[in-house]
Amino acid sequence: MQTRLLAAIGLASLTAAAPPPAAQPGRLPANVVPMHYDVRIDADAKALAFTGQETVTISVAQPTRRILLNAAELNVGAVRLDGTVAPVSVKTDEAAQTLTIDFAEPVATGTHRLAIGWSGRINRSAAGLFAVDYQDKRGAQRMLVTQMEPADGRRVLPMWDEPAAKATFTLTASAPRGQTAFSNMPAQKVEKGADGGTVTTFQPTPKMSSYLLFLGIGDVERKTRMVGRTEIGVITRRGALDQGDYALDSAARLLSYFNDYFGTPYPLPKLDMIAAPGQSQFFSAMENWGAILYFDRAVLLDPDFTTETGRQRVFTTIAHEMAHQWFGDLVTMRWWDDLWLNEGFAEWMDGHATIALNPSWNYDAQLVAGAARSSQVAMTADAQSSSHPVVQRIATVDQVAQAFDTITYLKGDAVIRMLEGAVGEEAFREGVRRYMARHAYGNTVTEDLWRALSEAAGRPVKPFMDTFTKQAGVPLVTVGAPRCAAGRTTAALSQGRYGLDAASKTPQRWIVPVEATAGGAEATKMISGAKPQPFAVPGCAPVIVNAGRTGYYRVLYGEAHFRTLADGFAGQQLTDQLGLMGDALGLANGGYAPLSRAFDLIGRIPANADPLVWNYAAQQLAALDASLEDGPVRDAFRARAITVLAPAWGLTGFEARKGETPAVSQLRETLILRLGGFGDPRVVQGVRGLVARGIDTIPAAVREPVLTVHLTQATPAEWEAMRKRAAAAKNPAASRSLYERLGLAADPALAERALTLALTDEVAAVPDRASLISGVAAAHPALAFDWAVAHAAEVNGLIETSARPGYIVGLARGGTDPALATRVQAYAAKALPAESRQGAEAAISTIRAAARLKQARGPALAAWAKAG
Repeated sequence: MQTRLLAAIGLASLTAAAPPPAAQPGRLPANVVPMHYDVRIDADAKALAFTGQETVTISVAQPTRRILLNAAELNVGAVRLDGTVAPVSVKTDEAAQTLTIDFAEPVATGTHRLAIGWSGRINRSAAGLFAVDYQDKRGAQRMLVTQMEPADGRRVLPMWDEPAAKATFTLTASAPRGQTAFSNMPAQKVEKGADGGTVTTFQPTPKMSSYLLFLGIGDVERKTRMVGRTEIGVITRRGALDQGDYALDSAARLLSYFNDYFGTPYPLPKLDMIAAPGQSQFFSAMENWGAILYFDRAVLLDPDFTTETGRQRVFTTIAHEMAHQWFGDLVTMRWWDDLWLNEGFAEWMDGHATIALNPSWNYDAQLVAGAARSSQVAMTADAQSSSHPVVQRIATVDQVAQAFDTITYLKGDAVIRMLEGAVGEEAFREGVRRYMARHAYGNTVTEDLWRALSEAAGRPVKPFMDTFTKQAGVPLVTVGAPRCAAGRTTAALSQGRYGLDAASKTPQRWIVPVEATAGGAEATKMISGAKPQPFAVPGCAPVIVNAGRTGYYRVLYGEAHFRTLADGFAGQQLTDQLGLMGDALGLANGGYAPLSRAFDLIGRIPANADPLVWNYAAQQLAALDASLEDGPVRDAFRARAITVLAPAWGLTGFEARKGETPAVSQLRETLILRLGGFGDPRVVQGVRGLVARGIDTIPAAVREPVLTVHLTQATPAEWEAMRKRAAAAKNPAASRSLYERLGLAADPALAERALTLALTDEVAAVPDRASLISGVAAAHPALAFDWAVAHAAEVNGLIETSARPGYIVGLARGGTDPALATRVQAYAAKALPAESRQGAEAAISTIRAAARLKQARGPALAAWAKAG
């Protein structure tokens, strides 16, 4: 293909040229597009610098004197068109992140070769080509990898850095002696370099978006396995290869599953999983086609640190990134407005595959009430005035970065789950298969997916899905008093809006697919509008609305109806128990129902309840505790919480028991954290005993929660001992884990020491410094925010450019003081452009909502604590 393209290149002679078409805001003009890139990168890891040369085969739609593409932080040198034609002007615009090339004569319609040389810098945070620094037994080491998404490919090479500008890439890279270069495709040719190293040319990629290009260079090891015609590999730092065995096993299972589900086999010859020994504040893995980049904790199972939750997280992260090889890589959204087509669907698919392949995890229930990634988390974010539609308008680079948020991922996941439930699993899968086959190697908008799903389902899905994707907010379904007659139960249902602040409670209309059961078969009906609509369900048992919890809405029952459901709580399905608990607390937070409902359900949990129910109860009690200040009321609340959770602790203790389920192991992790935070003497003393016997002897299944509790409550001497241990560690995972937790100290003086430490070279890896600051923010949001504002230049230097607008303001999100929200607002107004304040607005909204809750919850929390 490359030979044919080069043979066709020629420069026609024209005397006039039309001006290039106007670009949309933040986008390149469409008159010149790339077809193929031939790229060479020569990196100097020690100097943190690199040089590059490329020849881009371009297609010119109409004569033009100007070619505009993206470049950022690159020093552009020689530029030639078709080997001989020199431009009259080459200009970079760092603000616009563009490279403008002007020619004296018009460039003719047709195919041309554009050659560019440049140099750039290797970053120390995850943007463009960046260094991953780590220590091992041999001393300081450095690996180089790339992160191009969403708009950092332009920091590596001049390119048309937009999702729809798909092209093929042939990449050549040099590597020093003893190191290996690796990329999206297998090596096509490896030659000896002038310095004793190697120069590797990789096979051409499929047609793909620029942000999927990947290059890595380092002292690595690789292990592989064949699945059909695909070679699956794991690439790690030297000495850690065996920690990738679980990833290889998981990827093998997932590849077979996805090949079948999508109906389009994975098209590349290999699929590598690269484990970089580092981290970012903003992502844990990136779906580069054929060369998925993971930070090591997201893909490796370190035998010293991996908990059950961590093991499951590795599987779901691999599932997410592998799902992207279809949703995102093979078929890509046309522009970032539809980012959810990538992220929401990958989030949904990783859950779908996990449920199918690991039934013992009860992962469908975890998606209802998980601590970090569940529909409850999505609705909390979506019920605030700072929320935004799933499909949103994106115009700037900062807005692209801000779009990778809870709404895009978790609400996207939740509404897809709801859609699958509404049309049926088989019809949904057939629609996805049509979408993949129809748009392979192309770009789409949301309506393209609706079209394929509607064809498969035999009915339109766009009308009701538009109400969930084109407007922000959470529906509230109110259930009237049920009545039973002739073996059927009827209740009047109406649709309103659930919100946590005044602006999010204004009337709004959705078309809501409601599922309900009354002990018999489920019934489904679309509910829309505030006018009550009769809903009939087979059976005469208490009506459960949103049965199975596939719907994205909250359910408000009348008092008598709720009491009936509470009385039968122990006999309900697991997902319905968790959903009822989530709605009870969520409705109390919004002022729709009393907080006593949430306490009532927690009090009815039987001792032998599923561990996931106890897990969620512990999470809810910890969230309520956060609304209290230190003092007698908090002491009494914690004492009662410890008593309530005592049966759960009886299920777990510190030691794993033979034959226990994964959910019991996860419950143990949660209880160590939550009961330790409440000051439960059994847990606190147990943690101290485990640490005193030696960190290396703490079982891996509880090491991280034990160290978290220990460092949260550490004395200055204990804190300093852990700091020295972190500095001396030769295992990068061990060092990183300890440095992160140093920021969690409850003692404000130690928190300030952690902040000071974050700006020193003791913490060698720059991303680890940012993580230390984030750790402080978890316990001291106001302290971390105010300190970061005072040191904004240094703190921003730790963060990749595109993510800076959200980092410092995000440190404040855990606060409950309205004055902190005011300071965030003032900082954003001074430091951030108006279009870059989505993160600030979310932080402000969250703080103010927490402040209102703190005031509103006070009497109910005190009453519950006193009653204990």
